[in-house]
Amino acid sequence: MAADAPGPTPASAASQERRAATFALVAGIAIMATKFVAWRLTGSSAVYSDAVESIVNIVAGAFALWAIAQSHRPADRTHPYGHGRFEFLSATVEAALVGAAGASIVWEAGHRLLSGAAMPQRVDAGLAIIGAAGVANAVLGGWLLRMGRRNGSAALVADGQHLLSDALTSVAALGALVAVRLTGIAWIDPVVALCMAAVLVAMAARTMRRSLGDLVDEQDARDYELVRGILDAHVERPGAAVREPRIRGWHKLRTRHVGRHHWVEFHLQVDGSMDVRRAHELASAIEHEVEQALASGVDGGNATAHIEPA
Repeated sequence: MAADAPGPTPASAASQERRAATFALVAGIAIMATKFVAWRLTGSSAVYSDAVESIVNIVAGAFALWAIAQSHRPADRTHPYGHGRFEFLSATVEAALVGAAGASIVWEAGHRLLSGAAMPQRVDAGLAIIGAAGVANAVLGGWLLRMGRRNGSAALVADGQHLLSDALTSVAALGALVAVRLTGIAWIDPVVALCMAAVLVAMAARTMRRSLGDLVDEQDARDYELVRGILDAHVERPGAAVREPRIRGWHKLRTRHVGRHHWVEFHLQVDGSMDVRRAHELASAIEHEVEQALASGVDGGNATAHIEPA
């Protein structure tokens, strides 16, 4: 999509995201199958590591598809803030699955290393299959990441990042096969697999930390600074240029995310003699400015101002 093209509507974005998640799931199954074929052909620990992560791709992709469908449900009486947190839940589960895959790789590679690593077999076939799978994951992951960022979908972003990391593990597996072939040193293969497992565990921890922070309403520092700048611009100061409408001050600024939607609350201090209608118009104008500034993807922000006499 061109940079100046209008963004998708919520309905079209929901359809786009469901199609993307479904395609990623189907493609992931095909890629996983090819990697396990490569593992059976080569017996490589590094290739096994790459194949195991693809199992995580399948489970995480199915969960992401479910989370996307749930997150686009409109707000209702039991969920007045919408259903966006399902996407954070999806990202949390995906992080846990990636960590479990890392543990499985450590078990397999550690066993091979301690029991005496065998030389991988049919390396040429393994290189061709893993190389093709890595390219497919890189293309698919980049596409999902762009769509997720454009639409503000945490589930698609997490899935895209995971597929890109899977492409990197494919590169590591290729490097292990080439190194073993050139040197004849069999233990290089399980050692590379252990390094890949460490990368996966680190990625899982980072994703888990970010998604759990959103689930427990951790304040977004970027949102806070953005809104603070807007409010400060409206505060009356002697000799300073002030943006209309003017306020005397503000406090109790709070921000949070519910899925892709930004929620902001703040108190505005105004002239105590101001009538209710004028105070309401002032608050509405600043709320609209904040919501426009926070708008991203197909959903924007929801700002709520409380008026107080200065």
